[in-house]
Amino acid sequence: MQTRNNGSRIFMTELMFSILFFIIVSAICIQCFATAYAKSKDASEITGAVNVAANAAEQYLADPGFEGYTEYYDENWQIVDDEGVYKTTAIITEAENKKSCESMHIVVATADDREIYSLVVEKALK
Repeated sequence: MQTRNNGSRIFMTELMFSILFFIIVSAICIQCFATAYAKSKDASEITGAVNVAANAAEQYLADPGFEGYTEYYDENWQIVDDEGVYKTTAIITEAENKKSCESMHIVVATADDREIYSLVVEKALK
């Protein structure tokens, strides 16, 4: 008895290759989207840290009686009273003599002390 080849075998093979191609392309796209999401989150975190550090630096330069501090922030960079997701520490280093500059070191970090951004600001003494 003869079997007839009516083309269904070729069609099924082509369909399997099409599905395999779709799965591979989908996996690559998902990986690209996941990487883009992670980079976006990191960029957002750095932007918030830079803004907080710049605000602290401006406060330090504008206020002659400024003292160092530690502030805590939530995930939306709003100040909270207790432990938050992020923290900013500003430490002032006194000048060695009257002719040198006083400086402040600002560190913005996560709650588990992973540094996100740091800034050193110097102010001339009057």
